[in-house]
Amino acid sequence: MDPHLWGTLPEDILDRVLAWLPTQALIRSRSVCSRWNSITSSNTFLHIYSRVPSKDSWILMFADPHYKSVFVYIPKTNKWLNMPLGFLPSHVDNVTVAGGLLCFRMLDSNGSSSMCICNPLTRTWRKLPPMLGRWCGNLVGVVVDNEHLENEERSTYKIVVQTKHMVPYGLRTEVFSSHTDLWTITGASEANFTTGSAFCNGHLYFMTWEAHNGEFICDGVYAYNLEQGIWNRALAPMPYFYICPHLVECGGHLLMIGGFWEQPAITVGIRVWELKQATLEWAIVETMPQHLFKHLLKRPGYRLFNCVGHGELIYLSECLSPQLFVVFDFPRKRW
Repeated sequence: MDPHLWGTLPEDILDRVLAWLPTQALIRSRSVCSRWNSITSSNTFLHIYSRVPSKDSWILMFADPHYKSVFVYIPKTNKWLNMPLGFLPSHVDNVTVAGGLLCFRMLDSNGSSSMCICNPLTRTWRKLPPMLGRWCGNLVGVVVDNEHLENEERSTYKIVVQTKHMVPYGLRTEVFSSHTDLWTITGASEANFTTGSAFCNGHLYFMTWEAHNGEFICDGVYAYNLEQGIWNRALAPMPYFYICPHLVECGGHLLMIGGFWEQPAITVGIRVWELKQATLEWAIVETMPQHLFKHLLKRPGYRLFNCVGHGELIYLSECLSPQLFVVFDFPRKRW
């Protein structure tokens, strides 16, 4: 390659060439020279990069409780990457991932907290404007809109949190829009929500938990209509299990993955349920084969696992020391 020719390549052409690189190659390209490192962090390049179709999707697994390092699995290449997050501030909590963005709560020195958004690919983050109320509970939902208008330079996103207000007293739902850079107060709900939401057909779904005889049991599922700002409870009776349930969106279907038991507190298997909107019932989709279940949760009595949806696939791993993923192909009903 003639350096006199390629060394003077116009920057707009170079932007387009680099934008078509696979994500893993793009990260490596930053170490080629300072010019490439500067180009791949510029707003012009990010605008072009966001419009290139068929981007690799990642699965993130945080490697330490302080969120300073994350392992990235790229299903397309079946490879793992180590992505240091040392550039993030200290005291990070309630991390949620959507559309390539990390949303997290940062604890301030005065005892209050702020919501922040981060792009780990560009190693940039920002503190969002102050919430209108005081942070309360664990509800954090993020939705990224990848549909670009001609005059937009990046995707837009919304963040849903729960806050406490003194006047009038009570809990409120606040939504931050990157389009307006403002928080707005929407419909209220007093439910005890958890993190780990699923976005499906315009609704953010969250689980609620209640204490029963010393055990925290999943008490139901609530849906937040993102456009109308209204909460509704899914009236479908919960399946007969209460062990580590997860909500996952898969190809427009709302699924629940959880352990089931033959006697209290002893997990004997993992199942996948689908919420049937027409009948408002949880229907059993598949049960994990026993040999895979025993590989996933090897320790006797241990019942906690992670679960994440990725396109048409669902990935499950043990919480504390994951040694493998168990993968469920939803359309083919195959483990």
